Amino acid sequence: MGLWLALAFGAWLFLKYRRDYAEVCYTDLLWPARWPQHRVRMGNAYIAQGDALLRQGEYALAVHKLRAGVSRAPANASGRTLLARVYLAYRRPDLAKELLLGGLPHLSADPAYLQTTLAYLLEFNEDAQLQEIATRMLAAPAPPKTQPLLATFAATAAFHRGNYDQAEKLLKSHRLQDSTDGVSLLARIAWERGWPELAILQLKEHLALHPQADAPRTLLAGYYRSLGRLSEWESTLVERVAADPVAPAPRIAYLQVLQLRDDRSRLDRETTAILHQFGRDPAALVLLADFAANTGRPALARQVQQALTAHPEFAGTAALMVAEAHLVAGEYQPTLDLIARYTSDYPEWTSQFAPVLAGLQSVALSGLGRADEARLSLDHLLIQKNLRAENLVAVAHRLTALGARAPAQAVLARAVETDPLNQTALASLIRLELESDELGSLPAHLERYLRTRQPSRELLTQASAVLGSDRHLLLPAQKPLLAALQAALDPRRP
Repeated sequence: MGLWLALAFGAWLFLKYRRDYAEVCYTDLLWPARWPQHRVRMGNAYIAQGDALLRQGEYALAVHKLRAGVSRAPANASGRTLLARVYLAYRRPDLAKELLLGGLPHLSADPAYLQTTLAYLLEFNEDAQLQEIATRMLAAPAPPKTQPLLATFAATAAFHRGNYDQAEKLLKSHRLQDSTDGVSLLARIAWERGWPELAILQLKEHLALHPQADAPRTLLAGYYRSLGRLSEWESTLVERVAADPVAPAPRIAYLQVLQLRDDRSRLDRETTAILHQFGRDPAALVLLADFAANTGRPALARQVQQALTAHPEFAGTAALMVAEAHLVAGEYQPTLDLIARYTSDYPEWTSQFAPVLAGLQSVALSGLGRADEARLSLDHLLIQKNLRAENLVAVAHRLTALGARAPAQAVLARAVETDPLNQTALASLIRLELESDELGSLPAHLERYLRTRQPSRELLTQASAVLGSDRHLLLPAQKPLLAALQAALDPRRP
């Protein structure tokens, strides 16, 4: 017994003074039954030390402490999420993913940790894995607090993959169709299916009951603008600012009004004020960078990139925004120069964003009239793994705007091949085929589109008009396709 006490005391001294674990408890070392508690407490102490070291700028030692802490205290949610953020800052999303997923067996009942993990999968286009995890967890007994979260993420992943029927089924089966997230997702589905008035009605009805809800009002403003209803769009943006005047998102959204008015002096004043007020808020800065990218303002995008240097986990996003801002501004050569520099200087994160960069490069080369090089870049894009159809659709739309219809059609065909249930990609491909009068693959695409739950009536009407022309009498399956289109357009159809 005396020897055991001496060994325990020696271990206590070693951990306290050699392993920098000041909180070590002697009785935890003395009794074997308390060793698991000791291990967890030691892990929690290491995680706290790692957090403090990060704040002091001791990154290498902080990572060592965090890794040691998480291995000993696997159910420490803050330790896992903190270490995952560090991995992302070091451009190792693979390690962040492994770490977050490894915590699910221990933390599946923790809504905050679950949301962080599922949001990560959604952000990095891991839609299939997200759906598999959410479906498996929903099938098992789950805490009431996590079921709505799981169902919402699963439905969102299904939406991104174009499986609108499954997304609606998930929302309705878990009674989420009246929640803010549920209504927003249902409105997005209605919009993508070509039912804009239904989308607007759903959002307005929800806002009448929940006037402080920002996400539905944001969607509503975007839909008004897309429809050209600019007075309603501006009014909705003003309502956003009035509902929460100190929040950055509504103020940044209102910059679009100033951009449309071409009120440059006020726009410059507002962006300067936002940078000053929210210069330490990375979420607000990313929103401002997105505005700069979409409106073709490279100088503003660079200002935001500079402000985000204190947040290295956003380095890749900020850099991409600068490149996209040049592209939208029609500055194609600067776009190519930036992509080349990024690829040379930051190989780790450029490999992570390879599909996005290849898309930007293809569009820039097309804008410069370098069709052969654009096609090579496009070929590189289309062989990438883990492509998301919505990103391919965005590339196709940019190519179409430049008159590069054939490359755009190839991109959309790849999108449909990647996600056969993606209605947005399929509808875009059908529309391009109809406009280009290249109908060889149209029958197969239309047959698939007609099997979707709510195909766009506008697109079906266009297809019926084109196929009904005498020029396409010899098109295979013309008659049965026309009959199917007319049946789908029949107002008496239930």
